Amino acid sequence: MAFLKNLSTSENEMKHTSITLLTLTAAASFAQSAPAAASAFTTSGNVTLSSEYVFRGVSQTEGKTALSAQYDVAHGSGLSAGIFASNVSAALGNLEIDLYANYGFKVGALDVSVGYINYSYNGAAGASEANLGVTYAGVQLKASKGINGTLSDYYYEANYSYAVAAFKGLTIGLHYGNDRASSNDDYAVGLSYPVFGCTGTVSFSDVQGGDNITAVSLKKTF
Repeated sequence: MAFLKNLSTSENEMKHTSITLLTLTAAASFAQSAPAAASAFTTSGNVTLSSEYVFRGVSQTEGKTALSAQYDVAHGSGLSAGIFASNVSAALGNLEIDLYANYGFKVGALDVSVGYINYSYNGAAGASEANLGVTYAGVQLKASKGINGTLSDYYYEANYSYAVAAFKGLTIGLHYGNDRASSNDDYAVGLSYPVFGCTGTVSFSDVQGGDNITAVSLKKTF
């Protein structure tokens, strides 16, 4: 389971009491020239239409289209939280809703994140897991550990994102994952490019012992 928008809320209401036009003029001039205080919070979100919802190499919609939405709130301290929702197969109860939280910080040149996510389904058993990720120069290494529900083991993954300088806006995404519970590996390659104010993506996924999946998606961020 990308859209930033500043939340501009005034912290203090300025009250002016003046008895001369000069004082009023000076106050107005100062108010126009003083920069607005930056908000500590940012929000982001997206709505995505996909030909198929694929998670860790496995289809969640049994070959059918998916409509998903995601919304995040981040704080300047590195803390963030969000919600993700999508339709899924009837076997999973038709609806998935995930809640997650994350804390990101830097260690030298490394971007480190520690997070928690809860997967819930309308008609099937849910699960939750904790994760630790390290990113450097576009390469992310991440380990997730199931802590309850249907997830009980580790999932290891490596992800790489590269912006192709020769084709402005074109991004290549590579993924490799290993599920210790099933001993299966999964792979994915994706190409993303701006399309009419959205991000269009074509992805190819393959999971060991399963079927490969080619999916097309269109994502609008806000």
